[in-house]
Amino acid sequence: MSTFCVVGGGLAGLEFALHSAVKGNKIVVYEAGPDLRKGHVHFDTRVLAGDEKKVHWTADAHWAIGGISERLGGRSLCYHGVMLPLEPQALESWPEVWQKRLNGAGGLYRQLQQEFNEKYPEMTRQQTVSMPLKHAPQAAVVGENAAFSSYSPLYQLEPFVRDGVINIERATIARVDKKPDGFYLIDEQGQTVNEVPFDRCILSASALVNNKIITQSLGRSTTARVTDHYCLGIAVKTKGGDRIADYRHEMLWHGFSEHHDLNANIFVVERPNLERGERLILLMAVMEQNPEQSEFSELHCRYSEGKTTLEIQSNHAAAAVENYNQLARRIVDFASDQLNTKLVPLFDTLTEQSGAFFGATEGTELDQALDALNQTEKADVYTRFVFPYGAYEHESCTHPIGGSGDIALTESLELTSMPGVYAIGPGAFPRLGIANPALTICSLSRWLASHL
Repeated sequence: MSTFCVVGGGLAGLEFALHSAVKGNKIVVYEAGPDLRKGHVHFDTRVLAGDEKKVHWTADAHWAIGGISERLGGRSLCYHGVMLPLEPQALESWPEVWQKRLNGAGGLYRQLQQEFNEKYPEMTRQQTVSMPLKHAPQAAVVGENAAFSSYSPLYQLEPFVRDGVINIERATIARVDKKPDGFYLIDEQGQTVNEVPFDRCILSASALVNNKIITQSLGRSTTARVTDHYCLGIAVKTKGGDRIADYRHEMLWHGFSEHHDLNANIFVVERPNLERGERLILLMAVMEQNPEQSEFSELHCRYSEGKTTLEIQSNHAAAAVENYNQLARRIVDFASDQLNTKLVPLFDTLTEQSGAFFGATEGTELDQALDALNQTEKADVYTRFVFPYGAYEHESCTHPIGGSGDIALTESLELTSMPGVYAIGPGAFPRLGIANPALTICSLSRWLASHL
């Protein structure tokens, strides 16, 4: 039996812990936040002690400083349900061996999709939809009284925890020390948290925090790339036509439309009608910062006198900005075409007049967009909303497979600068793509569990 330590109890870390335990290993998970939530985060919006958003970096005005959630329950019970594989254009940037591991015959994508298909009806449930949309496979269940739950390895850990195979300890890990007898973890107070050494160490915190721990462990500053998805959408109010499809739950999309020419998917759901009977439709576009168009932003982990600080310098090339602006126009044209009506903006702002949407601040919150439509008597109108770049919690590509320098991973997910230390999660992606990263995160974690 091998003993592994896992730093971070989110989707990546718990997925590894679960499947490594199944193979007979002993796991200790170190998580900064407490296990306070027992149900899906979407339905429990309380801010519990130790459950707050925390910011571990500074950034310029073009990267959102939303912070991360340091919590086992909350972070692990976030909605990870959309299970899309990376599109071919993005996967081509990955090492060939990983293209085969993920998408080859009998690859991890197909294995996981088959497993989720058997357990989660929303993976394959096909509704009759009036728009030409592709089904959005979601590892989710909607039960009686619209009770909603989605996949999380957290739900499956109990027997392993009870039997002492998996232990979950609360600690904020600052660095990893390698000694002749194995690995020791040091917390933010400088205390060693384990008396018995570990055989291997798996870093599965956020893409940013993983790099902070690597920098602290090496004792020298590092620089890495970092990116996130751009997310923009419109809320539409219209009177005409029949519903797209039956509404079942606000977390379930009716489908999505591929717009690979703009490095984007557009997800669509029609909510229940408004009080006066008008239709309410949400369209949200998820766009990649395509590395063929734009250099990623930079993550600087600055080491000095035993401490590491993080700073992000964002980057948006002119081609990426134009791509974003085209997508902002495309989403309105797409909705107008599908609804067979000419949609007009509820607010004729300078942004709408100029068609230059990147960095726009008018009507950026979803709740504001919905409230404005509720209050107006106008129909066939839309309002815009966005999730700022860097705020979507899909931070990626910080310690990529096949990269270079101290923070690069080998094709076995092992740090080139720290043999025996592995890193998983979206930080390991060579390229983010436009798909929700959950299916690929699960694939990386399960492969590493099998490999080790």
